[in-house]
Amino acid sequence: MFQGELYKKTFPKSRVPAYFHVPYIEAGYRYIHEPWTYYLYSVFYKNMETLNVWTHVVGTLLMMSRLYQICVNFDLGDPYTWPLLATVLSFTVMFITSSTAHMFSHKSMQVNCCLFMADYACIGLFGYGSILTHYYYSLDQCFLESVLLRNVFYFGSVLAILSTAFGSMSKAKLHELNSTALTVSGPGAIYLLSNIPILHRIWNYEWTDGIAHHLKQMASMIGVCFFYSTKLPERLSPGTFDFIGNSHQIFHILFVLCTQNHLDGVIWDINFRQTFVVRRPPPSLWNIFGIIALICLADILTMKYFYSSFKKRCLKKDTNSNELKAKTNG
Repeated sequence: MFQGELYKKTFPKSRVPAYFHVPYIEAGYRYIHEPWTYYLYSVFYKNMETLNVWTHVVGTLLMMSRLYQICVNFDLGDPYTWPLLATVLSFTVMFITSSTAHMFSHKSMQVNCCLFMADYACIGLFGYGSILTHYYYSLDQCFLESVLLRNVFYFGSVLAILSTAFGSMSKAKLHELNSTALTVSGPGAIYLLSNIPILHRIWNYEWTDGIAHHLKQMASMIGVCFFYSTKLPERLSPGTFDFIGNSHQIFHILFVLCTQNHLDGVIWDINFRQTFVVRRPPPSLWNIFGIIALICLADILTMKYFYSSFKKRCLKKDTNSNELKAKTNG
């Protein structure tokens, strides 16, 4: 078979192991256990993962553009810019990890498990980045001496790690759990916590261009949750949206819009609400990048634990299967 034909060929879900099955996606699955380059080249052809990869490649490019704008328009030597820098970096890593996970999703069960665990971990970092920017730049003055502000970064770091744990658990249990509810609960909690400052400003009748950007990011995130949870429209017509128009692609696009609107709102707050920002003690490298490093370390340990559990379950499943074959042959 010519190389181009190899990359183009896809399979119905009945031809791949159940672990790779995506609800209501009936075709577009790729070969498993192929060389890494096969999966890299395959994203230039039509399959179920093509648009999942490219939507977050676009997100990555947009975040890299934001990084350039920040370097040009802000003094990165100023500690007050570090929460913004850390947030944009976390968003960038999230998009890169997501694209990579979808690109190599059919390499093997082990690779799929590892990469999507990392994807869930980076969604937790996205949530923590949202907390950083909203609580440094979008907060009202009445919160400056509050118990919430003194503890929010500790709460946020715990929720980011729990997001990794819940996502890793859903992958490690071989889809035996309600993975949608499990994976949404961690990021959902951290997202709600991050938006308390915005909701407080809306409650107090603040209507500015900054709030308009924040409302757009909230609307985008509501769309993300809706499409990820409902699996619409492919639920209504399995097989129709295998290559284009399914809920995963839609929520990827909405996620990109959410991050763009988030940063637009935060940068507006930095430019027009500086009096609230400068009244706080300047952040240090430790309470910005140090905590993120600890979250990453905890995430690695969490993923390692659940991946070990995953390997044991796979080994047990293979052993039981071989025993059954032996009995049948006997």
